[in-house]
Amino acid sequence: MSCLRHASKWSRGNVADDFGVVLDSVQYVPSVSVPLADPFVKVWSVSDFSILHEFQKPVVVVSAGTYELSHSSHREQATPRVVFQNADCQRRFGLPRSHSACYAVVTSMSEDCRRALRDWELQVTRGRKVQQSTIDIYSVLRPLFQGIASDRPECLIRVESKPIRVETAAGQVHTAVMHTVDMDASTEDLRMTAMYLRSPIHTLMFSSTGALLGANFSALDACRLHTPGAAVESVTLKTLFDMGLYPGGELEAQSAYEEALNAVFVMQLTWRHMQPHRSRRDGKTKWSMIEMWPMNDPVTATPAVLVKRYNITQHKELEAQLSLRQGDLQRQKEDLEQASVTLQQEKLRLQQEAEKLAQQLQAVLNNKFVRRNTFDAETPIDKTLGYLETIISGGVPPLQQALELHTLLSQSDTNLRQPVGLEEQLLMGRMGSDVGQSMLQMLQGNPTKPQIHRSTIETDELPAPWSPYAHATAEAAALTAFEVPTFLDSLVPASLIPEVEHLLHTADSSWQFDVFAFAEATPGHTLSVLFFYLVKQSGVLDGLYLDEGKLCIFLQKMDRGYDPSTPYHSSTHVASVVQMTHMLLCHGGIVKSKAMDRPLMWGTYWAALVHDYEHGGLNNDFLIKTAHPLAITYSDHSPLEHHHVAAATRVFLQPECMYITPQSMSPEEVGNARNCAITQVLGTDMKKHFDILSRFQVWLNPTPVSQHAPTRDMKLHPRGVR
Repeated sequence: MSCLRHASKWSRGNVADDFGVVLDSVQYVPSVSVPLADPFVKVWSVSDFSILHEFQKPVVVVSAGTYELSHSSHREQATPRVVFQNADCQRRFGLPRSHSACYAVVTSMSEDCRRALRDWELQVTRGRKVQQSTIDIYSVLRPLFQGIASDRPECLIRVESKPIRVETAAGQVHTAVMHTVDMDASTEDLRMTAMYLRSPIHTLMFSSTGALLGANFSALDACRLHTPGAAVESVTLKTLFDMGLYPGGELEAQSAYEEALNAVFVMQLTWRHMQPHRSRRDGKTKWSMIEMWPMNDPVTATPAVLVKRYNITQHKELEAQLSLRQGDLQRQKEDLEQASVTLQQEKLRLQQEAEKLAQQLQAVLNNKFVRRNTFDAETPIDKTLGYLETIISGGVPPLQQALELHTLLSQSDTNLRQPVGLEEQLLMGRMGSDVGQSMLQMLQGNPTKPQIHRSTIETDELPAPWSPYAHATAEAAALTAFEVPTFLDSLVPASLIPEVEHLLHTADSSWQFDVFAFAEATPGHTLSVLFFYLVKQSGVLDGLYLDEGKLCIFLQKMDRGYDPSTPYHSSTHVASVVQMTHMLLCHGGIVKSKAMDRPLMWGTYWAALVHDYEHGGLNNDFLIKTAHPLAITYSDHSPLEHHHVAAATRVFLQPECMYITPQSMSPEEVGNARNCAITQVLGTDMKKHFDILSRFQVWLNPTPVSQHAPTRDMKLHPRGVR
């Protein structure tokens, strides 16, 4: 709280001469002698002031001056001084201080107090009329009089100030101010003045206990309307909260009242509280704002609170209208967003329909169909039945489909139970011409003479790794003619050929290949047909120059080497392993990573083909415990797996099955392919499962660096055969 508060109003009085006081924000500037300019303005002499001793109020005449605003200057400077004081002033405030004592008191005051004193002095000295002010008299007069101690409490007193001219010496006239202090002002006047000084908007003053200290008439009338006939003393701060129409009743009103007391008197905060109440005039609910400011009672210097209660009903109504309007705008925004989404969906639908119409129009204009990349195994009857089912189920079949059916059925040479353009699809479709030609020969039983690469081979010219196959190779090369046997002679009815083609396409690219459906469609040659198709599709035969005719014979013998009566180790199981091996190589990242060359890939396919060849349905433990000839032959070390490789190799060495030619692979590549196949087939022994799995896990997640470096076998021959 500032050390000086004042309020002023101009009243009628004698007119004083113009005078000026020059101020500096840092230095004190004393009053200047002003020559008598107006002969009609009274000039007081010191002797003229003696009559003021008869006044029963303190009167003091102070020479014009100001208060230093900074402590930067340490020399003694001129300060306001007392020119005259009457007897009552001396009795109440004591004798005047000396210049040095006055300066010491001024410099000990805070900068805010000095600024407030300076502003008040400027206000009372620049006017020409009597000015009434309500000020803290002790803060104003303490620098001038010895009897005012620094610990005196704040005391708001009404003071009349009149600028005058005083002749202090012959011909020297100075500006001064005559202050008349009204020490007998009423308590009510002081409090009302304090309310007005603090903020003109406040109309009530209450003590910290809620007792009414002061109020204007309109505020009291509003409180009496709530409690008709109540005395002024019965109006308290709690009365304002009891006037509210709270949903929680008296409990909520009491809670709001306690919250306000804590905010104002404990936390010293300006507090605002919105309060609903019922109008006694029309019974409608209205809103009021209770605004409270903390202060001190100017009479008792104890904590008090200034209160203003005013109507904000119109504000609340506008707020409610804005809230409703905001809700309407939000709903409109949501509707517009939904409409935008609907328009976008409709736009997309129209675009799709436009694209369909454009496609149909293009088909009608061209009067032909775009060749499809996938194999079409449906017969004309199947297409017609599908078209009719679409109509029966309520659908609208495409125009292109109707045109296609019309074209097919109108041709006289159309076979209703044969896929359309079967030969053309096989030779020109997705499989490629060479694969399609081979598949067409096998499926239709149309043998042709394959192109055999013949060359004269001298046994003594072959290096050591090739020598075990020299005799068989020479005999194979000496054949002058070879007829490919009918590969699938009387295998499949013509109606099943499209299904086989469809299943083969699935086997090439699907991880969910239905091997049982394929086995039913190709009884007795499931393994040979699937293996031949997949190795052609994989591209592993490209550049190996294998004799495909002899390869077909070898595959047929492999098919016959699997006993169909064996529950598990049958050609169906092996066909599933071959298809999964193909998926791992071609779609599992091995081909893409180039971890294997063509001979090693061929060895992997070959291992999958023969890994259960001539399996009798008994496991190794049984063979070993019963001293089976296979167990004796291979010294109880993986007898079945050794037999699978050995038996398949013996079939391969037969002249009619010797599909490897000197142009196929070098002796070193043949040895690498054979070692790859042997390693993978022997790895299918379940006794080696955990050893292989643990080595793979160590290689996949190595612990210390270079402790578990992968072996050459693990790099080149991933375990894909079981």
